[in-house]
Amino acid sequence: MSAPPVHISERIARICDGVDAWLNNEDGILDTTVDRTATEGLFPRHDVMHMLKQVSVTVTPKALQDWADRAGKADRAGKAVQAGKADRADITDRAGSEISSGSAPAQSRQMPKVLCLHAGNLPLVGLQDIIATLLSGAVYYGKLSRRDPWLADGLLRLLRKRLPDQLGGWASRLEELDKVGADKVLFAGAESSVEEVKQRIHELGLASAQTHFLPRTARFSMAWLDEEDFRSDSVRLSKRLIEAMLRYEGRGCRSLAVVVAPRSLSEVAGYLADAAEVFVRRNRPSHYRKPGVSYWRSYLKSTGKEVYDIGSQIITDDYELIGREDVICWLTGDEKDVVRLARQYGPQLQQVYVYAGRETLSRKVTGSLSDVPEIRLEPLSGAQSPSIDWRPDGIDVLAWLWDA
Repeated sequence: MSAPPVHISERIARICDGVDAWLNNEDGILDTTVDRTATEGLFPRHDVMHMLKQVSVTVTPKALQDWADRAGKADRAGKAVQAGKADRADITDRAGSEISSGSAPAQSRQMPKVLCLHAGNLPLVGLQDIIATLLSGAVYYGKLSRRDPWLADGLLRLLRKRLPDQLGGWASRLEELDKVGADKVLFAGAESSVEEVKQRIHELGLASAQTHFLPRTARFSMAWLDEEDFRSDSVRLSKRLIEAMLRYEGRGCRSLAVVVAPRSLSEVAGYLADAAEVFVRRNRPSHYRKPGVSYWRSYLKSTGKEVYDIGSQIITDDYELIGREDVICWLTGDEKDVVRLARQYGPQLQQVYVYAGRETLSRKVTGSLSDVPEIRLEPLSGAQSPSIDWRPDGIDVLAWLWDA
């Protein structure tokens, strides 16, 4: 069994080769895992296919090299990787679970060990953590979500063929993992659950007193529109908004849950409804409407608030419902309201999207919002199509893995 490649360029090549093999259905793994994910009702097939399309265009040798360069440590990345050869016996525990047996080889013990706890709100939502861990030269250990066990498992199996000494083991239950005493732990979840997660990981021997943790706690994103956006093309703008709202059924932290705009909801509701109808026809949601959403819909109507159906979600002008599941809030306001909401919701806010080209984005970035750290501006067009090196909670995970 060969040692992990020392040079980052070789790691990049092997990572991309593994991802390409997965996308090209090597060993029939992708077709099997996509079918199982869809037939078991874990995620709609159209959302899985959207994810696969994004992987194909974002995980490329150039993208990974650029990411490493921007992280600022590419010239030092190989230092954590030790040369040499050793044998390791790996056993398959059961479908969706790869458990590393025995002790790690000598060179692996000297490599940083990273434990990734993958969320299950989106298909293969932990892809960035997997890629970053391998790119950094560390050994990956993973806890797969029971809501998404098949997709990640298939990819990891193919990556292990290319980077055998960097794939330590993975399972769908923490209790099934070796007591690796990880050097670093990556996970996402509610801010209130962070300490509980840390305690559990320590109890299971998966971390030590020296372990560094990187929790990501953001829950939703916001759009900031101006009058010029509506004048340009309201139909196209509405399509972009709906894609950001309804893709993945609004489950992701990059999903659009708040809009701040100069026009009222009633002025744009027709455009949004038309765009939503087309989107839902092409991308049927896995459920119609949850009871809690139906309750808020009835309540808002009884209090005279504006409320409209948007797929399986609702959109309202009552900003007091910001953060409620499947409720999108539209606030008639301006830049001051963007700042106020960003500071109010702080760690819960992931991104602030703008509908414009590079010129407008640059103008807004360098404007009065530049000194508000809670505001991280991105184009609305990339809301559900982020680059592989995007920064959850404003943190470059690759740079963190090298620095921590």
